Amino acid sequence: PFFLAIRAFLGDDNEAVADNLFTIHDRATTASRVGKVRQIIDKDNQELVSEYDLSVGLIPGLPVRVKGCVVTSAELTATAPETWEMKVRGTKVNGSNVPFLDQYLDDNAVEVPVGEAYQAISGSVPTAVLKTYYVDEGLRITRDIDDNFFVFTRA
Repeated sequence: PFFLAIRAFLGDDNEAVADNLFTIHDRATTASRVGKVRQIIDKDNQELVSEYDLSVGLIPGLPVRVKGCVVTSAELTATAPETWEMKVRGTKVNGSNVPFLDQYLDDNAVEVPVGEAYQAISGSVPTAVLKTYYVDEGLRITRDIDDNFFVFTRA
């Protein structure tokens, strides 16, 4: 939801700007490794929670890595059987391996209120649209506004 919100915020007129930002981010985090990615969909509370395990190299070539699970929540609305709209709420890190910071983050549930930041900056929270092209009991294939596809299996 975090990056989808950025793309939605920039809109179709600024697709190249979004692509450049994502490319810069990708190059800046080349020493990173993404582990397990999970999506938890809570239909009752209309919420999607995205979790991904991340390991970031602080200095390329050195074996020092910061690890944690990045958790982003979003309001989820089904506007049609195959279409979801998401509005990002917040992002936090759980299970960090940084001494002292790990316990502080876990104990205090420190979350960056991304949705509130968008609201303050632009007057609204951007809406990201996802379309599901296939779903069954164990598999979901979804596409975003740029036709990037995401395949999720039930764990």
